[in-house]
Amino acid sequence: MRIILQKNVFVLLLCFCLTTVYAQESEYGIASYYGDEYQGGETASGQRYDKNLLTAAHKSLPMGTKVRVTRLDTKKTVDVTINDRGPYFKGRILDLSGKAAEVLGIRKDGTANIKLDVLGKGRAVAAKAKVPAKTTTRTTTTDPKTSPPVARPKVEVPKAKPKTTPKPAVKEAEVFKPKGKTTTAKPKSTYVPAKKTAAEESEAFEMVTAKDYNQYGLYKIELTKPKNAAYGVQVASLSSYSNALKQVATLQGKWFKNILLNIEPGVKSPNFKVILGPFPDAETAKSYQKHAKKKGVNGFVISLEEE
Repeated sequence: MRIILQKNVFVLLLCFCLTTVYAQESEYGIASYYGDEYQGGETASGQRYDKNLLTAAHKSLPMGTKVRVTRLDTKKTVDVTINDRGPYFKGRILDLSGKAAEVLGIRKDGTANIKLDVLGKGRAVAAKAKVPAKTTTRTTTTDPKTSPPVARPKVEVPKAKPKTTPKPAVKEAEVFKPKGKTTTAKPKSTYVPAKKTAAEESEAFEMVTAKDYNQYGLYKIELTKPKNAAYGVQVASLSSYSNALKQVATLQGKWFKNILLNIEPGVKSPNFKVILGPFPDAETAKSYQKHAKKKGVNGFVISLEEE
């Protein structure tokens, strides 16, 4: 009887430990994704990166861990398996494969604010047989504050040199030279601006934070309105436009990118509300409110539909 009781206690302790392992708090941060040029590169698990698989890179979760990624603004989700390490930029917590990025719809935006939940530790990922290929040292060529894709090891396959056939020698006497002046029509040149990638576009601008914000200066302004604005987390209400911009710069310094500015009419001057969001429902907004508080930003949940 005593042995059976001891076994039951052991089983209960084991279940409690497993529950504690997987009942982790949700992790919030920014997700980016691998560029297509890193297809076939070797990951930290030994697997070759495959953009068509649902995988991701994380700094510390064990290889083979399955996680659910939720995009905060659209609530789209995707389940991925951790098989690589990274990203190593401040504020970013996950690098998604190309397929996972497509599911969440962040290929166009480059990055997105996400919530990460551990589903369970799966089997350790099995490394595929290595193919002879030269891999370059892992380098980063993008701006860590704004650029979307994160550089990964490239696999370089030596290209075969094209066969060249020697041209027959032509004697100067055999070349026909017409008399008189000859004119060759020059093609008309038209300026066609080259399309820039999101990474190249972001390199032309530098993120402004509270440390380098000034009331006067040249800044890039892009006015956009959210299509679906249900809830947000209000963090400030100011009567000065300059103070509102300074608050935005302060939030950017804390790696917040989902910043909204609601301008309301006031008695003497407009009122500027600084809001984090938008979020599809109040529950997600409350969860993000706790995340912001951990980073030293206090706020409260509001309905944006009334704004």
